Amino acid sequence: MPTLGEFIRRANHFGYTRHTIRVPGLRAKIVYLRRGAGQTVDLIELPPVPEHARLTREVVSRLCSATGIPPEDFGLAD
Repeated sequence: MPTLGEFIRRANHFGYTRHTIRVPGLRAKIVYLRRGAGQTVDLIELPPVPEHARLTREVVSRLCSATGIPPEDFGLAD
């Protein structure tokens, strides 16, 4: 399975860019993928793990479903 960073790089080929919202008072952050603009924007929240962390099969499947990236790109069959 890919790392989060590898998934993000693949998502870049599908028009997604990585963004971060920081909440200083809570020392928290939300990392997400974004594609499009205006009323046709797609926002996909990413798991709260470092980019070098290996993703589980279930997380990859969920992210593929949400982004439209073929699961086969990561060695997953339907």
